[in-house]
Amino acid sequence: MSRASKRKWKKRGMTLFVLIVTLILILPFLWMISTSFKQPDEVFSSIPKWLPRDFSFINYLSIWRRRYFTDYFLNSLIVSGFTMGIALIVAMFTGYGISRFSFRGKTFFSAMLIVVQMFPSMLLLIPLYMIMNSLGLLDTHLSMVIAYTTFAMPFCSWMIKGYFDTIPVSLEESARMDGCSRLGILFKIVMPLAAPGIVTVAMFAFVLSWQEYLYAMTFARTEGMRTLTVGIALMQGQHGSVDWGQIMAGSVIACLPGLILFTYLEKYLVQGFTMGAVKE
Repeated sequence: MSRASKRKWKKRGMTLFVLIVTLILILPFLWMISTSFKQPDEVFSSIPKWLPRDFSFINYLSIWRRRYFTDYFLNSLIVSGFTMGIALIVAMFTGYGISRFSFRGKTFFSAMLIVVQMFPSMLLLIPLYMIMNSLGLLDTHLSMVIAYTTFAMPFCSWMIKGYFDTIPVSLEESARMDGCSRLGILFKIVMPLAAPGIVTVAMFAFVLSWQEYLYAMTFARTEGMRTLTVGIALMQGQHGSVDWGQIMAGSVIACLPGLILFTYLEKYLVQGFTMGAVKE
């Protein structure tokens, strides 16, 4: 067999391997979507089927009319939106400062951004709970926003610092010679050039806060303050039964914001990953 044929078969084998792995990863998601459109009696059928016998939106209608479900959804949007905004603003200034300025302890500070990200979030649960309790912030959106921003900000700062490193300093020097201020350089030159990286960081902060469960469960004490992940999890076992159709419908709804954002921002995400990977 020639070398060209070996490369061809190797490429085909790799493609087949990637397809198999991808299929295995998306099978639970496909089953979740299929179950959400099934009638209650079909969900518990002894012979499971991939496609519903009769497509029905009854699970979506039932869960949307369910008490507090709209509150869960709005709470998740509020907490994730504010976390994304605050983490992005702080990360931009932090990443720009590390990328462009020299100061004592810069290496140590940069390393600590990664070190603190390695700490398991569970270790900080009790200290943060005591702090929020002493400040009277439990059962509020602010408590969750503070906690999620704390987790997202270090990694976001490190990521966006890598994107800023790819932007030539000569562009900023030219702008300074034209009389542009440091903030003007950041907002008019650096940020537009680093847009793919900024979008990547924003998506990371949003998804991190949107899917978080442990802190939302601990800080939210009332039904009206719980987030979507907690609300769906607590639906299991209510009234002595588990309505898997509604749980799957709620899970599909919970996936929609992230999917919509990814669909519209996909090109920026791809550019962002490639920008941060190589420093010119």
